[in-house]
Amino acid sequence: MKFVFIYRYLSLCLLIVHFQLTSSAVLPAQNSVSLYTANDKVVILTGQNFTSTVYQSKTAWLVEFYASWCGHCQSYANTYREVAIDTWGWRTVVRIGAINCYAEENTATCDQHTIMAYPTLRFIAPESYMNTSKSIQLTASDSKGAERELIKELDALQRTDKIWPNFSPINRIAFDDIYSRAPTTVKLVLLIVEKREDFTARQIMLDFSKYHDQLAIFRTTIDGKLWIRFQLNISDTPALLIIRPNRTFERIDTKQNMNENLGNRNLLNYAIRTYIHTTKCIDNFDDRDLEEIIHSKNALKNAETVKKSEEKQTDGIRESNTANSKLNMVDLETALSYMLRREIPRMKIIQNESLDALLHWLTVLTKHFPGRQPVMAYLKDLLSKLNQHSSGLTGKQFRELADINTPTSYLPNNQIRYIYCTGSAPQYRGYPCALWLLFHTLTVSQVQTESQNQRIIEIPSAIKGFIKHFFGCRHCSDNFMKETDDLHQLDSKNKHAAVIYLWKIHNHVNERLHGDETEDPQNPKVQFPSEELCSKCHTDKTNFDMTSTLDFLLKQYSKDNLDLSSVESYNQNVNKKDQSELNSNGKASIDQYTMIEISTDSKQKSVFFGFIASILRRSSFYFLLIIVIIMIFVRRRYCKKSNILETVFLFPRVCFSKDYCYRSI
Repeated sequence: MKFVFIYRYLSLCLLIVHFQLTSSAVLPAQNSVSLYTANDKVVILTGQNFTSTVYQSKTAWLVEFYASWCGHCQSYANTYREVAIDTWGWRTVVRIGAINCYAEENTATCDQHTIMAYPTLRFIAPESYMNTSKSIQLTASDSKGAERELIKELDALQRTDKIWPNFSPINRIAFDDIYSRAPTTVKLVLLIVEKREDFTARQIMLDFSKYHDQLAIFRTTIDGKLWIRFQLNISDTPALLIIRPNRTFERIDTKQNMNENLGNRNLLNYAIRTYIHTTKCIDNFDDRDLEEIIHSKNALKNAETVKKSEEKQTDGIRESNTANSKLNMVDLETALSYMLRREIPRMKIIQNESLDALLHWLTVLTKHFPGRQPVMAYLKDLLSKLNQHSSGLTGKQFRELADINTPTSYLPNNQIRYIYCTGSAPQYRGYPCALWLLFHTLTVSQVQTESQNQRIIEIPSAIKGFIKHFFGCRHCSDNFMKETDDLHQLDSKNKHAAVIYLWKIHNHVNERLHGDETEDPQNPKVQFPSEELCSKCHTDKTNFDMTSTLDFLLKQYSKDNLDLSSVESYNQNVNKKDQSELNSNGKASIDQYTMIEISTDSKQKSVFFGFIASILRRSSFYFLLIIVIIMIFVRRRYCKKSNILETVFLFPRVCFSKDYCYRSI
């Protein structure tokens, strides 16, 4: 019977682990989306693979830190794809990667790099260590600019590896020694003459870097004296020369039978390829990288065309997901949790103006957020704790304050999820949508709860302060600052002025972003409210009746229109916590009260099966193979008459002795 128990226990382990794996696969988090795929030539980095992939790598890395909800990140994605595709041939020297900081599992990695805004590009040198690498921020906003900045950083490393291109211009003395500067296996030496500020030669060096042992490419500039030796005019640059071992040279005509509109890099690239194919001077030379780049560029262009076509087809769609539906408190609480526990703690130091803005924002939330009693208690407790840090605090310290939940004072800190603000794809709507809901709800709540001494500018100014100092999408933040430049002109005698002001700004943003790549095709950015939601609000296609519109806004964003049926209680939130949130000290990294609700037995079992599942996620095939081998061994050792094939099914024979077995069902 002991062996029967062992066998069935192994089968049970197999079933449980299989269930955990499959359930985790079919229920991804709403924030786990990546803006990139393998076809984009961008390495998708995560908190799990970042260290092993980037640090101590033989190549340099250009990494984009972004948030999938960030509108500017979505707009910039195609630019970054162009960078990755265009530099695909450089991957023996530099790789292109991206990490989504919105995903919970990537938060620690983004925090280690002190990412203050999205998107942020960082350059990481080869063989860097996690604690010693110096990341350099690149601010270029277009693909060509990003490539130029990348080349500057690669050039500045001044590495002397044989596989590393020699970016520095050579002079007359170095030219006489040019073959000793190349690998002994070199079969072709090229020299490019160009202007000092030109990047063409360095691009070409990187384009052919995988043939570094056979092909050596050098550059010289016209501000030196070497180029005079080749009897060139300034108009001839960039010029491509073959350098013989005896230092004689042959010029390659880069413009023969070529379209000059291709640009200097392409002209030189094709000229070199043509020469190599003709002379067959390089072993195992092929154009696969170039073909792959061309294919990827065409695919990117076609994807943009399809996207525009889909946008035209959805012009008639009008808020199909939200028409006639109530707002949901889950969206507001999720936005608050992400804001307080992820957005604001990104700041390295919160002091002076940013501290004042945070105090103002929390004060407004405690006064006007129409939340549940424990959530309001949480906000008041957080404001009280923040007031004790009059000289400021770090983002990490604020996160610790924001993580504290008690049975009577809590803000759910569950997996990011939205109901009213869910989009047709994970990158659409979500957090920005929920923020707009929160802003509108606050202005309406002020009108409906304060009958006297109402400070009209209080909420709009608090919103502006939060967006200026803490909103992760800096491009979006800058635009919001411009949109609210006239905030001081609000009519202090009109109690509805803030409601109307924010509504107008939101519609202006919708008008500006309509048709943009950040727009959800199933929920286009239209003028709100649409005719389907409020026919009385429209006098014609472009104008609104202000009385009807105000009545609609006061009803739409009122506390009575908030659905609370899906919100979580304290116990629900605690019980949903995973034991993986325990840090190395045995304390909860998110909620210090998590362990109160977990008994010793359930804790040990959940840790055991969680451990098994974590191993399986890393090496599922080998683990399953080991389980099957053990099961076969047990059956063959103690059940001689059993069929080997039966061991792989979950209806095993039960053995009371070595010779007596029957099938259990």
